[in-house]
Amino acid sequence: MDDNYNIELDKSSKKPIIIVGLLFGLIVFFIFFYLSYNSNDLTEEQLLKINKHTKVIDIYVNKNEHNFIYVKYSNGITEGLDDPYQIGDSISKNRGDSIEYIFRGNHIIQNNLFEVARKESMMK
Repeated sequence: MDDNYNIELDKSSKKPIIIVGLLFGLIVFFIFFYLSYNSNDLTEEQLLKINKHTKVIDIYVNKNEHNFIYVKYSNGITEGLDDPYQIGDSISKNRGDSIEYIFRGNHIIQNNLFEVARKESMMK
């Protein structure tokens, strides 16, 4: 029995394979280019959609999520802690506004989400 498993392609079958490979490469290139070129616009669009009016009731380490720090809000939502919240903070952010207001004691902290996102993107 012959143990040679080399597959040989003739010229007529190489051409479609090369064309499909080039088309796939172009599609991947355009997707990458689009996402990198429009990433700031997409991020800003997502930030403007956020509507949050709640209070922080707990900050904890989530052992089920690789020990990331999570925050639990009074409306029952839990999410990863990306912002400088403390237990007892009231958070207010209107849809269409880029400023999030954190009410802490007698102070109001303005958190500009566009600036935070811009700084995070520069760190990458």
